[in-house]
Amino acid sequence: MLSPELRERLRTAFADGSLRVRSVSPDGRVEWCRVQAVHRADVPWETIVSVDTTDGTMTTTAGHRVFTTPTTKVEAKDLSVGDTVLTSREDGTTSTAVVAATRTEASRQFMYDLTAERWHNFTLHGCGIVVSNSPDRNYRFRPPQGEGTVGCYNRVFGYIWEDAELAEYLEMALWKWNMHPPETEELCNINTLCQRKPAWKAALLWGALVNAAQALAYNWVSDEFSVSGDTVVPVYLPDGTRVEVPIAELHDICKGGS
Repeated sequence: MLSPELRERLRTAFADGSLRVRSVSPDGRVEWCRVQAVHRADVPWETIVSVDTTDGTMTTTAGHRVFTTPTTKVEAKDLSVGDTVLTSREDGTTSTAVVAATRTEASRQFMYDLTAERWHNFTLHGCGIVVSNSPDRNYRFRPPQGEGTVGCYNRVFGYIWEDAELAEYLEMALWKWNMHPPETEELCNINTLCQRKPAWKAALLWGALVNAAQALAYNWVSDEFSVSGDTVVPVYLPDGTRVEVPIAELHDICKGGS
């Protein structure tokens, strides 16, 4: 537990936009980026995984994305023994750590995340693993009543589609198109359709949108949000003071808790 004085310094730095967290740029440089927000989510239905590496352990939701290089990332549940993950070291360099074990943990009520500006990733203390932040691609919809009852269809978690994912929904739309007469099997891929029947692109895009919306409704998407509340994150005050703080405590501080 941090001292009241240090908590107040953290709260003030967050409020005036000077609180920073260690991040990694796409070209592999370690930078200190502004903490824009700290989040807490109800996730009792989410699968929780722990990943042990040669440098330490992290605990996240199964869908939380972990960087393997400065520009690529995978979901935590897809990491296997022998894989490597990107780490950020104390001396300002980056390296990799080898996955030694993975396991499923007990479910929990809350998980946490933060939003770092610019590169949308941050470094975990101890293991040094670089993880994706929220909302890197995530959006969160909630009705006017706010953080209400989760089990009554009043909140949806999901994420905005990346190019590769949108391509899958475009392909689905094309398959459905080819189910109906007149037969158009010769237009068997998106490139061919766009070249030979450019006027049909609007119908294909609409079909992709429907498929994406159905994926959300059916809960096909995995939730990238979040890391365990006891996960320690190194943050930096304006004078350069480094503070290692559990992300749950940081959330409480930034949200105005005493």
